[in-house]
Amino acid sequence: MGTLYTSAAFREYAQAQVAHADILLTKHAETALSLCRCGRLHPCDEHRHWLEMRTHFRQFLVDEQYSNEVQQPHPPNPTRSDPSTPHDLG
Repeated sequence: MGTLYTSAAFREYAQAQVAHADILLTKHAETALSLCRCGRLHPCDEHRHWLEMRTHFRQFLVDEQYSNEVQQPHPPNPTRSDPSTPHDLG
């Protein structure tokens, strides 16, 4: 399994790569008649490449967000004296 880098520098790098990919995906967006803005059939090779790059680097940003959420404390379980839960379900 690969190593997940969590340093601040890598997060900044990943964010920059996602932003750069977004710019280039805009430049290679679909226009009329299934053509890319560059004149080739859509999706062109450039569009595919930058879509893969964005997906690759976004996973590191999502994993970081998920790991922060997992480490948050869970709310306590409701007790019998909690008025928001019914005492008899039958």
